Amino acid sequence: MHWRYVTSVAMAGLLAACSKAPTPLQVEFVPTFGESVLSCGGPAGLSMTDLRFYVHNLRLEDVSGEVHRVQLEPGDWQQEDLALLDLEDGSGNCINGTGVTNAIVRGTVSGEKFRALEFTLGVPFEQNHADPLLAASPLGDADMHWHWRGGYKFLRAGIRSDTDSFWLHLGSTGCKGTIQNITGCNAPNRVTVRLEDYTPGDAIAVDLAALVGSGTLADAMPTDCSSGPAEKHCSAAFAALGLAHATGEQAGSQRLFSLQRAP
Repeated sequence: MHWRYVTSVAMAGLLAACSKAPTPLQVEFVPTFGESVLSCGGPAGLSMTDLRFYVHNLRLEDVSGEVHRVQLEPGDWQQEDLALLDLEDGSGNCINGTGVTNAIVRGTVSGEKFRALEFTLGVPFEQNHADPLLAASPLGDADMHWHWRGGYKFLRAGIRSDTDSFWLHLGSTGCKGTIQNITGCNAPNRVTVRLEDYTPGDAIAVDLAALVGSGTLADAMPTDCSSGPAEKHCSAAFAALGLAHATGEQAGSQRLFSLQRAP
């Protein structure tokens, strides 16, 4: 047998032995207000009124610095690189919601010994400005689209106390062009999230306390933010997202998402 053939066969066997099939990955998102788990009905005196959002470009960084893309499982809530999370269940104060929920991103990833999880809050530009009537799930949800040039609502979030409330609809603003022919947006408002020391099995807390800022739920004056640059009530929420309110560009670290360690 020719030595080159023997070498090739040996190398192929070695590579097959060293390579590993992608492993399943589930990332759960949990609604919170500070240290308390939040729902549409509580805790007493405080509840969420909405919490739905898109994420895409999920990736894990290993200890050597190599980045591994998470391949999502296509389905009702996911495409190959985009997922819709829906943490409200239509009960209690979530009167504009639905009875179906999705709290987990499901996919596969190669690699091991990870040190960080990254993803982007929002919808990619090309998909954001395509025809929503022709879009595959989960982009066919009319509640998550603005029905104008801005495209999708990347995040719908709301919180209320016994005497006050705040809600946020985050999406691109100042978009130029015509429907299905958008050339760009003054404020893209997509958020890059990086969570250090991530270990598969960790959950991600979505802390609505970060969005309202100090005093917002203590003045008995319901407020809201639709991502417009002139809306003063957007300031605290945009700061918590690490976005510059005037430009919609990343300008700091976000505080909405954080790790919850696996037991």
